Amino acid sequence: MLGAQWGKIGNSASGSEVSLFLEGAALTVVDLLERKGHGALTVHTEDEFDPIKRVGLMSLKVLAKKAGLGWQGRSLLIVSPQYGPVHRWVCVLTDMNLKGGMPILNQCGDCEQCVEECPTGALRSVHFNDHPACREDVLDINLCRGDFGCTMCLTACPWGQ
Repeated sequence: MLGAQWGKIGNSASGSEVSLFLEGAALTVVDLLERKGHGALTVHTEDEFDPIKRVGLMSLKVLAKKAGLGWQGRSLLIVSPQYGPVHRWVCVLTDMNLKGGMPILNQCGDCEQCVEECPTGALRSVHFNDHPACREDVLDINLCRGDFGCTMCLTACPWGQ
């Protein structure tokens, strides 16, 4: 799993620019794996993307959680203890024998800053340990402006400070 924290590539970088950056990094990893004789496949957020439901072929957030890279925060973004909320992911699947990390328990506690700062009210205050029963309990995807440059939930998160 490769992720990009908002602002680390540049505060003005668009989602497309961040995705292209991650694509380049994933291609480098795939090339290295293949040169070492391993199979590798890149999975992007946009693969088999359903633009109506705004879901992809597989959940990269689930894979990032399982890899021990963070927990799913109230904003539904993966929150890394080192880097805060990570807003873009790309995955490289491989047959190389790798040891995964340990999943991290949700550490949002009583914090609701992302919910409070959401300018459109797309986020609802739902407490959960691992993940909510369904995305729609927490997020009104039709109100979320994240695909259009809104970063309020990212910048509000104290883990990203």
